[in-house]
Amino acid sequence: MVYLLNPIENLRGYITNRPPLVIFMISVSAVAIAFLTIGYFFKIKEIKSPELTEDWNTFLLRFNDLDFCVSENETIKHGLNESTTPESMVVTSGQARSSTQPPLLLEDPGPVNISVSITLTLDPVRPFGGYSRNITHLYATVLGQQVGLSGREAHEEINITFTLPVSWNSDDCVLHGHCEQVVFSTCMTITAASNIFPVTVQPPHCVPETYTNATSWYKVFTTVRDSDTKYSQDYNPFWCYKGAIGKVYHALNPKLTVIVPDDDRSLINLHLMHTSYFLFVMVITMFCYAVIKGRPGKVRQTNPDFCPEKVALSEG
Repeated sequence: MVYLLNPIENLRGYITNRPPLVIFMISVSAVAIAFLTIGYFFKIKEIKSPELTEDWNTFLLRFNDLDFCVSENETIKHGLNESTTPESMVVTSGQARSSTQPPLLLEDPGPVNISVSITLTLDPVRPFGGYSRNITHLYATVLGQQVGLSGREAHEEINITFTLPVSWNSDDCVLHGHCEQVVFSTCMTITAASNIFPVTVQPPHCVPETYTNATSWYKVFTTVRDSDTKYSQDYNPFWCYKGAIGKVYHALNPKLTVIVPDDDRSLINLHLMHTSYFLFVMVITMFCYAVIKGRPGKVRQTNPDFCPEKVALSEG
């Protein structure tokens, strides 16, 4: 009962005589607080799903690392909006799903055509003089490895077509004496095998055929380099000489990111809360034990008058 009347002394004695247990209590408390914080974070924050490493945000962001070169020496192709453009001959993703072919056919439906809105910047390199024709389409071909794909997809060809909302020509170049940077909100059409595209929620689509009001279109080919080529030892400083370098910019869309469902987040929060509560109970129990019986037992003191040497001498 004497121990119960001195909780502070008991606690002080426990800390002094049992430092490993004290360190253990502090460590368990820190882990409990960490679990409690992580559980609260999962409860209030949307977390990206770790099961899907590829979504449309990550896929389109890889195109930001590409440089497109529009050279004035490239051949310009001409066509009419009323005619069948090369892109319209490619089956779209919606057409692939609603195909009227028998369901027993399992062969590859062929290239898939997906069009999304994206920002395109064209930065002329002097002495680029522009085009006398009204350019409405830019197209290029890249390999999967240039946009970060691996495995079999790394060797797949990806065709890209930019449909400009207005014609791009040399009128402004003549007006200003040189060509200035232009920024277009374009409709980018990506044509590739279906296994190239992410299987998550797709971004809003645009319609290339109605994106421009030009009665006829002029299409020019662009060469592409990726970031690895740009910063490698084989970098060519005269790349895209007398041309315009194009850069695309995809703004991160939170709706395209696959997040952990609310039910799973609630379950994770519940498990972390229960674990932290258990650890807190363990720490509180050890603390109560330290307060109640923390002082060590008194060491039995020997009689100062008793001396083994004297006993041995007296016996001799």
